[in-house]
Amino acid sequence: MEIFGEEVPAALLALGAVALLGMLAALVDLARSDVRQLPKWAWALIIVLVSFPLGALLYVVLGRVPRGQARPATAESAGPASVTATEAPSLRPRDGEAPALAETREVVVATHDLGKVYGETVALDGVDLAVPRGVTYGLIGPNGAGKTTMLSILAGLRRPTSGHVELAVPRTSLGVLVDSPQFEPWLTAREVVDLARHLTAPDLPQARAGEVLEEVGLGEAVERRVGGFSRGMLQRLGLAACLVGDPEILLLDEPSSALDPSGRREVLDLVGRLAHTKTVVLSTHILSDVQQVADVVGVIDHGRLRFQGPLTDLLARTSSVYALQVRPPAAGLVEALADQPWVEDAAEQAPGRIRLVVSDATAAERGVPTLLAEAGTHLVAFNPATDLETAFLELTS
Repeated sequence: MEIFGEEVPAALLALGAVALLGMLAALVDLARSDVRQLPKWAWALIIVLVSFPLGALLYVVLGRVPRGQARPATAESAGPASVTATEAPSLRPRDGEAPALAETREVVVATHDLGKVYGETVALDGVDLAVPRGVTYGLIGPNGAGKTTMLSILAGLRRPTSGHVELAVPRTSLGVLVDSPQFEPWLTAREVVDLARHLTAPDLPQARAGEVLEEVGLGEAVERRVGGFSRGMLQRLGLAACLVGDPEILLLDEPSSALDPSGRREVLDLVGRLAHTKTVVLSTHILSDVQQVADVVGVIDHGRLRFQGPLTDLLARTSSVYALQVRPPAAGLVEALADQPWVEDAAEQAPGRIRLVVSDATAAERGVPTLLAEAGTHLVAFNPATDLETAFLELTS
């Protein structure tokens, strides 16, 4: 055979064909296998640029993870998960890692020693998240704590540096709302949501788009082009696009951050209704929103999970102060309260409004009703005075 006018030996051609086939086989195996040491694109360059068979041998010996072995720490796994969780009433004193939840029950979202590093910045550091089925999980923390990074990894939009994720549902059953959703401005609201329906649940009827737009408060803007939408309207539209495919798990990143007070109220009411049929992971720094809708909370700070458990448990950690409201006069009740061994301070701050500081919350919750009955006083309200903001600040200070 002649190439450029020169004879090429048949043996050399055969050797070149073998090298090309071997290189292609290594690239196909690279696409199908897990790797270590380097990312896949780097191993592809080594296979192609380093002379055959040295590049392919380097990949097989150093980079390829044999079939049947565990995936490396950067991999994610998906499949049914049942995570056993145990309660710990306080933080571990040295590393601040959070305990898991109080019960052994089905967990639909779990992370194991999850870490994410950007250069010298540690966004997540050994996070063990456990989200039970059918709850609203409030992921709270200051700006830059790692909340958005966590949701991005759960959604499959980013890969962790270490650890892995377990999901009890396929990723097609996840609905994700990013912090600031954006859409093509020439599309109408109906077209945006119907496109999401077509991509995630094509078997559902087209009328589903109109239904969810009504549900999120955009019923009057169905045929409007989204280029003229306010940020709050875009937030609602993003939520509609999440819901149209009827996902089992919703990942919501700051869903009410751009809404006015009435809009926030509507979105929170919607999240509360969804909790009866879906699992919701709600990331926000607006603590009052979490206190209204969340069953379980995770407090994340500087990439570490400082607390994980029922909201009532977090509040109880600092609930030694109660707000007691009765119909005045209340002077006799205040005196009776001050004589109790479990009361540290009782003061009437306004007619009928008593601030009660106790040393034993259980004794207070049992003893106050008895004292009210003995004094013949009419009860208006009796609640822990500690709110989520106070507990959060004490936990992250």
